[in-house]
Amino acid sequence: MPIFSEGTVLPEHSRADRKIQNVSKWHCTAHAVRGAGPGRRMQGESKLEMDHQAIQFLQPDVVDVVEQVEFKFGWRNETRHVFDMLVTTTAGEQIAYTVKPTSRLNSKDFLGKMQVVAWWVQKKEFASSVRLLTEADIDPIVLHNANLNAAVHDSDPEAEIAVREVARNLRGSVTIRTLTQEVGLKERGYRAILRLISNRELRSVHHERTTPHTLIEWKGIQS
Repeated sequence: MPIFSEGTVLPEHSRADRKIQNVSKWHCTAHAVRGAGPGRRMQGESKLEMDHQAIQFLQPDVVDVVEQVEFKFGWRNETRHVFDMLVTTTAGEQIAYTVKPTSRLNSKDFLGKMQVVAWWVQKKEFASSVRLLTEADIDPIVLHNANLNAAVHDSDPEAEIAVREVARNLRGSVTIRTLTQEVGLKERGYRAILRLISNRELRSVHHERTTPHTLIEWKGIQS
C-alpha cells in the first residue's frame, strides 16, 4: 500500500543553519510544518520558541520566518551567535530574534553578550534590529488563535468557495456557528471558515479566542 496518495506534496526542508538535538534532558525539542501550501519544516529548542514562531506566522506584516540562523561576527568572523528567528516584514525590515525565558535575563553574561552581538549586527548590517522575546511577550489569545490556524493548515478549495459565496453576502457580523450552518458543510465548512480567518478574508470582530460563538465579518479576498 503506498504511503502517500497521488499528488501529495511534501513540505519543504528547513532552512535552519544548524540542526537542533533530537533529544534533550533539559528542555523540549520540537518540529512543525508552517506556512502556506505544503508549508516548510521548522524546528525549535523549546516550547517558548515554537510558540513565538506560531505567533510570527500570524502577523499580517510578516512575509518570512527562518529559524536557527547563524550570525558570524568579530573582526575576523571568529565568533558566532545563532538567532532563534530571522523575520522579514512586508516593509523589507529584517528582525533578528533571540528567545529566552525571563529567568535567563538575570544573567549578566547573557545580557552582556547580547549587547555585543547587537552592536555587531548593526556594524555588519546583518539585520535591521535585534529583539529579545520572552514568555512575557506572549498574548495567550494570539497564541491560541495561532495554534488554531496551524491546526487547519490543509486547504479544502471546494468548502472555501462555498464559504466565500455565503460570506460575501453578509450584512454585518455573524457567529462562526451561524455561518457554518448557512454554508451547510458541517465540519468541512467550519474548518474552511477558520482557514479564511487565517487568510484574513474573514475577521473576528473582537480580540478573543476563536470559538463557534466568535463574531466574524467578511473582509474580502486579500491581495
